[in-house]
Amino acid sequence: MAYQSELENLDEDGYTQLQFSSRGITKRPVSSEKGVLSSSCPPNWIAHENSCYLFGTPLNSWNGSKRQCSQLDSYLLKMDSSKELEFIVKQVSSQPARSFWIGLSRPQAEGPWLWEDGSKFSPDLFEIRSTVTQENSSHNCVWIHGRIIYDQLCSVPSNGICEKKLSI
Repeated sequence: MAYQSELENLDEDGYTQLQFSSRGITKRPVSSEKGVLSSSCPPNWIAHENSCYLFGTPLNSWNGSKRQCSQLDSYLLKMDSSKELEFIVKQVSSQPARSFWIGLSRPQAEGPWLWEDGSKFSPDLFEIRSTVTQENSSHNCVWIHGRIIYDQLCSVPSNGICEKKLSI
């Protein structure tokens, strides 16, 4: 008899017919280590923890990239933790030919490095390597290339990394 019921599930070519049902399957909200997120990232943005990131605004100066991020209701990247730094390095390293502006600059040479929101940079997170080759050259903006973070002339065209916080 069991053999007979198996035959009932065969189609005319002898293949087993499968019955699928979506009962009991519900959509789950996106979650992270910091809780459930109520919104998702826009197209082409990448979610990580409680932020969305856009890698590669069009080539622009540091100020131009800052403006582009602002127009997208975001800001140039501010790294707050080693976990976030690890995520950023992984993303940037997959594009070895490109450098990306981050939201770190200083008002004058030898001044303190400040994030876009005015908070001070903590050298405990990463080291900023100097690219200054001439004495009168002021490299007052910061970009990341591969796994290394450098100071750079703010006028050099580069891509930017925009960040926006997800609402929790």
